[in-house]
Amino acid sequence: MPVTHFVTHQIDKAQNDIGADVQCANHESFHEDYAAQVMVQLRNIFIGRASKRYGEFGPEAPQLKALLLDWLSGRQSFLSLTERITKLFSVMLDNTKLEIDGHLAFMAEQLADGDRFYVYHIRERSGMAFNENKELTQTRFIDFSNTGFALCVDTTQLQQDHSKKYVSFSYGRGEKALQNTFVEFSGFTDRVNTEQETQVFLKIVDEYTSQLAEEEANETITKVVDYCLEQDKYGAAVNFNSLSQEINEDEPAKFATFIQQKQSEYASSADQDSNNESRETKSELIPDRKSLKNYVRYSGKNKDVTLSFSAMALGKDIEFNQQKDELILRNLPTRLLKQLKEEMK
Repeated sequence: MPVTHFVTHQIDKAQNDIGADVQCANHESFHEDYAAQVMVQLRNIFIGRASKRYGEFGPEAPQLKALLLDWLSGRQSFLSLTERITKLFSVMLDNTKLEIDGHLAFMAEQLADGDRFYVYHIRERSGMAFNENKELTQTRFIDFSNTGFALCVDTTQLQQDHSKKYVSFSYGRGEKALQNTFVEFSGFTDRVNTEQETQVFLKIVDEYTSQLAEEEANETITKVVDYCLEQDKYGAAVNFNSLSQEINEDEPAKFATFIQQKQSEYASSADQDSNNESRETKSELIPDRKSLKNYVRYSGKNKDVTLSFSAMALGKDIEFNQQKDELILRNLPTRLLKQLKEEMK
């Protein structure tokens, strides 16, 4: 995963400033090991965020897409690309009350499944360190815990121009209005509703496992959720063929075939006025982490009670009375039973 480019430009603007103060790097030069370490940290932050959005560059704001294509075709350098992006974005902040501080960090890397271009809003903070004479001195360092917005472009898919999800964006620490301004500037538009697609996928999982014996069904659900969460952990999509092989080695294509059949059934029953893309069968899923976790556990708390239990227990050891908003619990944990009995004595 070599980092091929790494440039940062400083950008600062207080609320009452008319425009942002931009200080651009005058050359691209970086230590490969340091850049790789920073890339790993920032990528892990990006992947770890549950609220990522996926889509493409829309036609309303085409300038960032055009600049990227100019760079990819060799018509401008990476340094020139990043400087122009920073200055154009700063223009959008002119005569606004928006504040920004820190750096826009631009990176590019080569991966086996395609090249990536990143923009991160990163900040620094002060700290203490020892110098070569073992004396305390003040220093500044990257505050990864305070990372702001992040944009990732799969530049391989961008050049092929047939994908609808080659751009991903995540919100971070900082003012939401500022981050929305960068979304507007970039021209990013959502094309993938990960929550909705994950809910449809889990509905298919329910239909598939309803045909299995209880023990096999529970095991299959666990494998599906674990696999999807593992893919999400690494920022990768869930390929249905790979998932199918994971949950059933004897019939590796069985689950993938079932998914395709169900997608076709849903498509044929869809409203004829819906767009063609929504009726396409898909070979992969970008999982929504929250939906997956809620699928296997129910949880909640108030001032006095904290409760969490497996979804598999609902209707068995745990019953819900919808009319009375009551839960009936059976097969209580041994430790809890012991505490309750001691209290009753």
